[in-house]
Amino acid sequence: MRFQEYNLTVEYYRVPYLVVIGRPPPNSSTQVNASIRVDELHWYSKRWVGADVLVFNDGHWWNKYKIFKMGYYFQEGGRLNMSMDVMEAFRRSLQTWKRWVEEELDPNRTRVFFRSYSPVHYRGGTWSEGGHCNTDKEPERDYTKLEDEPENNIFISNVIKQMDTVKHKIQFLNITYLTEFRKDGHPSKNREPGTPDDAPQDCSHWCLPGVPDTWNELVYAHLLSNGFRK
Repeated sequence: MRFQEYNLTVEYYRVPYLVVIGRPPPNSSTQVNASIRVDELHWYSKRWVGADVLVFNDGHWWNKYKIFKMGYYFQEGGRLNMSMDVMEAFRRSLQTWKRWVEEELDPNRTRVFFRSYSPVHYRGGTWSEGGHCNTDKEPERDYTKLEDEPENNIFISNVIKQMDTVKHKIQFLNITYLTEFRKDGHPSKNREPGTPDDAPQDCSHWCLPGVPDTWNELVYAHLLSNGFRK
C-alpha cells in the first residue's frame, strides 16, 4: 500500500514459518507432504533487502499438532529429519533468520523489529475443538490469571541476544504481556461476512481497529526515540 502524501510504502508478506516450505527429498516416506527447510529463508526475503524498517513475527504455526497433522517435516540441506522436535526446528529457523540479517541487510539503512508471540484466548478447547472467546466482554483485570511467558518468546529473545543489536539496529518488540490482558479483543464469532454460525471462533487474530494499533504505536515510539529520519 502506497501513501503518496508521506512517501511511504507498506508491504505485507505472509510467510508463516519464515523459511521455505517445499517438496520433500526424493524417496521420502509417503506420510511426508512437504518439508520445512529450516536452513533456507523464504525467497520473499529478496524483496525485504533495502527496506527502511522490517517487522517480523513468527510462532503461531510452530506447533506439533498443526505441522505434523499437515504432513510437514523438517529438512536441512538434502536430509529430511522426521524426528526433529518442533521447537528445535523453530530454534534452527531463527538461526537462519539471524544469519540473513547479519549478512544481507545494511545496518546503515534498515531497522529491524522482531515482534513477540501474540496470545490466544480460547476457552473450553482449541480452535478445532470448539474453543470460544465470545463471552469475554472486558479486558482481564487479574494479572495472576495470565499465561506464563511462551516458549517461542524465549527462543526469539535468545537469538537476538546473540546478535550485535546496536550494529544491526535490532529490537525485540515484546507485546505478549500487554496483549495477554485483551481477551476481549478477538473477532470470536464476528468473522468474515458469510461465515457460517457454526464455524470455529477466531480467538487468535484481532479486531481492527484494536490491539494491533497499540503495537504499531510502540514501533513508532521506538523509531522516534532512536532518531529515525530526524
